[in-house]
Amino acid sequence: MAGAGRWRRLTEAPRAEIVLEKTREAHVPQNLKGLKVLFLVAPKGFQAEELDKPRRVLEAAGAEIVVATTVAGGATAQDGASVDAVPIVELRPTDFAGAVVVGGAGATDLWENGIAHKFFRMTAHDGKPVGGLSLGVGFLAKAGLLEGKTATIWVTAEALRTLKDGGARYEKKPVVVAGGVVTADGPSSAESFGNIYAELLDGSRSRSGRVAR
Repeated sequence: MAGAGRWRRLTEAPRAEIVLEKTREAHVPQNLKGLKVLFLVAPKGFQAEELDKPRRVLEAAGAEIVVATTVAGGATAQDGASVDAVPIVELRPTDFAGAVVVGGAGATDLWENGIAHKFFRMTAHDGKPVGGLSLGVGFLAKAGLLEGKTATIWVTAEALRTLKDGGARYEKKPVVVAGGVVTADGPSSAESFGNIYAELLDGSRSRSGRVAR
């Protein structure tokens, strides 16, 4: 995989974490060419802005985006728009530089999907950044990827309980980075999420969220 040399295996607990109010304006990653990033969406009811905004940021920086879901036949957003999507069972984590799960009302249908859990766990285990937006963050918690980390989420009683059960600490912030995991609280933070996630991919931001230069 192109860019594979960038990723170092990192299995220990994160030593630091950064909670981000706003993304920086100074650095716009432009060297993601050759990297593929998976965006997982629910078959029905995903939040279109949470796919479209970060996708535009990453594609502008040269990354290739692959949209996946848990069934064959594509996916439908909350607003009724449809997108082509590949069944995640057909994809290999080793082909991707990172993975993101999109939120929306339908995202809770992803929370218990073992095949998707395995894909994201393998991606994170290889030291690659993973992320989630709004209710997609609950999927990360269910997959065991937020243990001991700070995270944000679209606030519902069930979502907060899921974070707690997954060993995470909730922060009421738009975007949070901790241990190579980026979380965002909803569609209004989706563009900032995309910029910050891109910086993790190009190495200008560390896994703890600190600017690397």
